Amino acid sequence: MNLKKNSSGFTLIEILVVVVIVSILSVLGVQMIASGSVERNLQQHGRILQASIEYSCDQATLQNMPYGIKFYQAGYVFAQFVNQQWLEVLNNESLSPKEITDGSIFDLSLEDETTVLPEEPEDVPQIMCDSNGQISTFNLVISDATDKHHYLLESIDFWQVDGKWLDEKTKQ
Repeated sequence: MNLKKNSSGFTLIEILVVVVIVSILSVLGVQMIASGSVERNLQQHGRILQASIEYSCDQATLQNMPYGIKFYQAGYVFAQFVNQQWLEVLNNESLSPKEITDGSIFDLSLEDETTVLPEEPEDVPQIMCDSNGQISTFNLVISDATDKHHYLLESIDFWQVDGKWLDEKTKQ
């Protein structure tokens, strides 16, 4: 009697090779997605801050009252000049204080001079928007915790703020 085996299916070695290849591709894919999410978060921070600064300048013009932004190491606070003092904006959700908890780093330059950010918000804002809409001249670089990705916000004209990516050569 001649018994012939039908060999249909995959061997154990073939299955293991496929599992290893799929695992390697999965790890690479997750790293690429994670890297992109850092960039997306940084860009989102920059765009939200840009819109908030432009909005505060609009409010300064509409209310005929100067507005400002107080930056500190862990975030920023919007303020308005009322009764000869700078008070935190409390009645506007768009201008509510922001704590940065993802490790992003602010590098602020005013009139082309680097500013050391305090640990807590100071009494007077670093960036101000007059009631005529003119904003202080500034450059703000927002960097991720690894200092590999950088997003630049800069004043360009009256209450206009421009945002763009910086590469390593431009940052230095």
